[in-house]
Amino acid sequence: MNGKVLVCDPLEPEGVNELRKAGLEVDERPTISGQELLGIVPNYDALVVRSRTKVTRDVIQSAQRLKAIVRAGVGLDNVDVESAKQRGIQVLTTPAASTSSVAELTVTLMLNALRQVSLADRSMKEGKWIKSKLIGQELKGKTVGVIGIGGRIGGEVARILSAGFRASVLGYDIVDVRQRAADLKVTIIEDLDDLLARSDIVTVHVTYSPSTHHLLNEKRIAAMKKGSVLINTSRGDIVDGHALLKALKEKHLSGAGLDVFHNEPPQEEWEKELVTLPDGVTVCTCHIGAQTTEAQNTASIMAAEVLIKALSF
Repeated sequence: MNGKVLVCDPLEPEGVNELRKAGLEVDERPTISGQELLGIVPNYDALVVRSRTKVTRDVIQSAQRLKAIVRAGVGLDNVDVESAKQRGIQVLTTPAASTSSVAELTVTLMLNALRQVSLADRSMKEGKWIKSKLIGQELKGKTVGVIGIGGRIGGEVARILSAGFRASVLGYDIVDVRQRAADLKVTIIEDLDDLLARSDIVTVHVTYSPSTHHLLNEKRIAAMKKGSVLINTSRGDIVDGHALLKALKEKHLSGAGLDVFHNEPPQEEWEKELVTLPDGVTVCTCHIGAQTTEAQNTASIMAAEVLIKALSF
């Protein structure tokens, strides 16, 4: 197999080795800038990216030989898919690679929010013993609403919660998921507002697109059950951050677990306030859903497999 591949972000060696074993010439530029990419992309038949590199319309227009773009991970908000489609360039992902890692982090954030683990740890490191203030809640028996139950991650979160914690799981999706719901022992709710009103915890697992931008807006956040918790490990702008901050400050919501943000890292004052709300109201991680050894290795191998297949035709 002939062809040149540019790996634009850090990729585990297993996947890079598979590409080279297939006969492809691979250049690794894990810190390449957007301007640098514009200059050299005409020399390549394929790009492999993660979330850092932005494959813009200008990049695609400059890519005279490009046949495929592979996103090692889930989500394509950093790739101009429409421009690629117009040029006949395949855009591929590895959606199954991070399923377990993101699902496990999602449940971790739930437990952290309910038991205030981060606050307890921080207070201990500050030499404080605040045991009497840390009355938490069990996940067992809670009603958890999963938005995007039809996806791999949403389904795995539901399975963990139902089988492992004996939580009551409600699921919402825009596609027909009745068969999967039966397998997962999940109750399907066809109206999103109904799910929000009935859930002690709401967790978001939909892809980001214009149709899901601020899917949880001020009105819908206000419709959530008073004292409930919001978890977002999907994309920051699926939730209206300003509205979330307001709901937390007014104590309509009791907490939030966030792995994704409007800006990454947060830059605007309201974002910084959201992250630093006192008393463990928010539990925040820096987009680490797929940051496990297993997920990284799997993503690299899957990226190589789908790219080799794409370039074989």
